[in-house]
Amino acid sequence: MASLSKLADKLKQQKLEASKMRRKSEKMLKEAKSLNRRSSSGLHTLERKLEDTREKMGDINVGFNQVLARRESIERLIKAAHDRLKVETDAKEQAEIDLDNADSDDSRQLAQERIDQANEKIQELKFEIKQRESAAQKLIDVIDEQKKSKTKTSGQIQKQAHAKPTLVTLIKKSKNSSESLQKRVAIAAKKEELIAKNLEKITKKLEEIKAKQLTKKRKEAAIKAAKKRAAKKRALAIARKKAAKKRALALKRNAAMKRKAGKSKKKAKKSKKKTKRSKKKSRR
Repeated sequence: MASLSKLADKLKQQKLEASKMRRKSEKMLKEAKSLNRRSSSGLHTLERKLEDTREKMGDINVGFNQVLARRESIERLIKAAHDRLKVETDAKEQAEIDLDNADSDDSRQLAQERIDQANEKIQELKFEIKQRESAAQKLIDVIDEQKKSKTKTSGQIQKQAHAKPTLVTLIKKSKNSSESLQKRVAIAAKKEELIAKNLEKITKKLEEIKAKQLTKKRKEAAIKAAKKRAAKKRALAIARKKAAKKRALALKRNAAMKRKAGKSKKKAKKSKKKTKRSKKKSRR
């Protein structure tokens, strides 16, 4: 009995430890699965962001190339305008020389017309150059902004691409941890179940022993109570017998006393009658 109780206490302690270990493993498994889900979700989000960023980078490159092409075109137009301006300036200078050397009114008029035409074209070309240089400057500002955007977007791509292997490693690690912890949980649950079965058997045996002991005690108590009742009954019977004897003796004494009293009365009556007879005789 004592050894079984000690074994039961030992199994209870082992069951508590096994339950604690199982719950701890289940908690760790839950955390590993949660990490795996978060990492997988993070990887999916990162891949989507990386794809979006690369598309953005592609759009920036297309726009950047278009702006470069426009700038190059404007620079060619500016160069052509400068070339035409030089031609017109040279033509104007030549017309001015011709005007100074003209020896007739027709020659002077023709030279003046050439000067006026040159001045008009020079003004047009200067205005065109100014407009195109302004447009070129605006394109330079756009190019600078796009370069900054390219640098920023490129940095985002590098950062996202660098983060991807880390997430992949986390997913693999959490997956391996989940598989390992699942096995650990299964082993702990099996151990806990085995201990619980053994504890149930020992508890059942203890209950059976306690039940037998209780039955034995009840039987012993019943026997003791029966003996006590029998003894009490015997004592009561003896007491009744004694009481009956006392009553019988009392009745006998009473009867004897009554008989004695009756005899005394009879004697008294006889004595009285004798006395009366004696008195009567004496009177006569």
